[in-house]
Amino acid sequence: MKLSIITINYNNLEGLKETMGSVLSQNFKDYEWIVIDGGSTDGSKELLERNNDAISYWVSEPDRGIYHAMNKGVDVAQGEYCQFLNSGDSLISPDILEKVFSYELSDVNYGDVWLTKKGKVVEKRTYPDTITLPCLFGYPPPSHQATFFRTLLVKQHLYREQYSIAADVCLFLELYVTGSHFKHLPLPIVYFDLGGIGSKPETYQERIRQLTAIKQEFLPAQVVDGIEQLIIDYKNFQFVLKIAPLRWTYTFFRKVQILYGHFVSLILVGKW
Repeated sequence: MKLSIITINYNNLEGLKETMGSVLSQNFKDYEWIVIDGGSTDGSKELLERNNDAISYWVSEPDRGIYHAMNKGVDVAQGEYCQFLNSGDSLISPDILEKVFSYELSDVNYGDVWLTKKGKVVEKRTYPDTITLPCLFGYPPPSHQATFFRTLLVKQHLYREQYSIAADVCLFLELYVTGSHFKHLPLPIVYFDLGGIGSKPETYQERIRQLTAIKQEFLPAQVVDGIEQLIIDYKNFQFVLKIAPLRWTYTFFRKVQILYGHFVSLILVGKW
């Protein structure tokens, strides 16, 4: 089996319906669909029961949070690759999985996302062809909803539950520094619903705190300082986009930033 699609849900019936429709409409059929529900009381469990034959595995029971639920899905996954498509998120077209698996895939394969709010696309977000350390911690980091991980690697590392809203970045970094190969798929993969917990303003400071702890766990202090200064400089330099004659300098700065990211990554973990 090529793919395990893992969906977590808690009291998001309408979002689960949206995700279900996009999964079941795929032309690509070499997948299993795993749904981990946290004991919903809004009708989600009843929806899963009615569609039992269309779901490879599902459970509805209390869990310890988002990443515990995702790890539960990983535990039962049997596909060569896995994708985490949470309730409310949806695959961008019925043929998108066919397109993804027409590529020769690597360890971690990340695509692009279209961000939605109240059903409307508010941003078409693309990612660089090469992942570097500043990219992992900058804005925007790769989206795990649009990423296809080699399942064996995720089973070996899993999501770290102590990072309750940043374990996705932690997994990316852990796979990166332990030698996994990353590949950009130049395709929009999913509509990503901005209504999730990670998008709420009250979680922003906590996410920053967790990202700082993740950097300190994996990287030397001087590398952390360099990455954070680079991100600050990048954000401060964005003002030139509003001044037409100076826009070329922004492009130049981005190229310098990417080159610096390559250099740091090469020195630290031997990646270019």
